[in-house]
Amino acid sequence: MDFLNSDSEASGGILPEGAWTVDRFNHEIERVLNDSHDRFPTHVIGEIAEVDHYHFGTFFELRDLDEEPVISCLAWADQVSGFDHELAEGTKAVVEATVDFYPNRGDCQLLVFDYWPLGESARQEQLQALRNQLEQEGLFDEERKQSIPAYPACVGLVTSPSGSAREDTWAAISDRSPRTTVKLHGATVQGEDAVRSVITAIQSLDHDSAVETIIVTRGGGSDTDLWCFNAEPLVRCLAACATPVVVAIGHEDDETLVEYVADARAMTPTEAGVTATTPVETVLERLATTEQGIDTAYQTLAEEHLEQVDRRIETAVDSLRQQHLQTQSVRQRASDLEQRIGTAYRTLVETRLEAIDSRLDQHLQERELVAESEAASARAARRRLSDLEARIDGAYQTHVERILQQSEQRITDAYRELETQARITTSTAEARKLCSVESLAGGAARLS
Repeated sequence: MDFLNSDSEASGGILPEGAWTVDRFNHEIERVLNDSHDRFPTHVIGEIAEVDHYHFGTFFELRDLDEEPVISCLAWADQVSGFDHELAEGTKAVVEATVDFYPNRGDCQLLVFDYWPLGESARQEQLQALRNQLEQEGLFDEERKQSIPAYPACVGLVTSPSGSAREDTWAAISDRSPRTTVKLHGATVQGEDAVRSVITAIQSLDHDSAVETIIVTRGGGSDTDLWCFNAEPLVRCLAACATPVVVAIGHEDDETLVEYVADARAMTPTEAGVTATTPVETVLERLATTEQGIDTAYQTLAEEHLEQVDRRIETAVDSLRQQHLQTQSVRQRASDLEQRIGTAYRTLVETRLEAIDSRLDQHLQERELVAESEAASARAARRRLSDLEARIDGAYQTHVERILQQSEQRITDAYRELETQARITTSTAEARKLCSVESLAGGAARLS
């Protein structure tokens, strides 16, 4: 009951209004603590005291280093077995824990998951700094993570070849998906060579085109055993992996950075095999459902298609009927038009033939008149030509006679002129001869 009843009020007198019972008070404290879980840190510093070991776990107290306050602590046996250091009274240490409240007893204590001496806190600080850096870079964001294939044909497995993790993972995959092959790439999963070995295995499987999912796993161990899975090179290798990666490191309470950057996290190697595959029964059920859906969809589609075909056929038949009627109408119109064209053609031809005959008659008449006119003209031209020939002959004869007379006269004149020149030449020669004789005679007289 949340409030005291009337009998309690009668026996104890009048109580303040709204008073709570111890049960409600303790449960309210539990509820408030649970709702405010994020307000409490996961790491608390103090001094170990009053250590009591039991088969189920270990009780101890964690005292403040400078003041008097203490808080009770409980570490279950499986957690204590994973501690790197034994719980020893007087040790100044860091515990990783969550707040736990028992309402039945009103007790508040810490449930401890890990523990290490205070001198090793520097390693945890470095881990936290790396975690913060990787988170700021977005390597832990859900948006960048890939989905795990539901039906992989091949799964790559990175783990110790001799560990139970390999057998558990392999068995889970074989039981759930017998057709899925497992390609094991053995690696060292703890120690100095672990980081390099695991990176080599992951990169080798990532470059294998047959591998659709990579599982990185190992069984439980101490923080020191699992510390290699917090190494920055390994975390960045997983972040850069093109193949989806499932990580299962240690037990449920173990946390490593590779789990934050992986595409999927599993608590155990067996769960990793479960996460990476789908049971064959589920596949068969989904296949049967898919086949039924396909049959139903096909039947529905076929019926709809047949109905569409029927409608299209009916529409086509109606269209053909209309086309047939239109064709008959066009043919009738063509026949009427052909008849009209024939009538119009005959009328036009007859009209044009009559016009041509009339024009031919007119042209013949005109041509006859032209021919008669040309004949008269030809006769007149022949007469004019005959007159012209006679005139030309007369003129030619007169002209020739005149030229002949002129030529005879010129010849006569020339002959006369030649005779005159000949007589002059003869007379001149005789005069010269006479002079020569006279000169000879005078010479002879002088000589004598």
